[in-house]
Amino acid sequence: MTQSIVQIIFIRDSLILLGFRQNTKYYDQLWGFPAGRIELGEQPQESALRESLEEVAVEPINLSFLTQLSDPNVDCQHYVYVCDDWKGEIKNAEPYLCREVCWFDIEELPTDCTPTTQSVIVELKRYLRT
Repeated sequence: MTQSIVQIIFIRDSLILLGFRQNTKYYDQLWGFPAGRIELGEQPQESALRESLEEVAVEPINLSFLTQLSDPNVDCQHYVYVCDDWKGEIKNAEPYLCREVCWFDIEELPTDCTPTTQSVIVELKRYLRT
């Protein structure tokens, strides 16, 4: 059965937020966007709102769908959203699963990112140009 995942790209100017994953089943010790599983009966956007609170303790005000893509290594679909406005202050709300969250320039991302991150960045750059 295919698992569905949401990823949320928090963006501020030309900076994007990444978290360093730890103690995770997939992509441990890699940088990735705040993300999580879509729960049974949940729509992807509902999951993105919930995961934003769980992962980085903020409530998205502006949440836009960016893309859907298959994971190259795991049987799952990723639903990716962009958030450029939120209520609250971003912080690492799950320190057991995330070592730290940091803002990175979109042109200077760490090399040790999850496999979907680069594909998503290509889509994000197209989105930002429109």
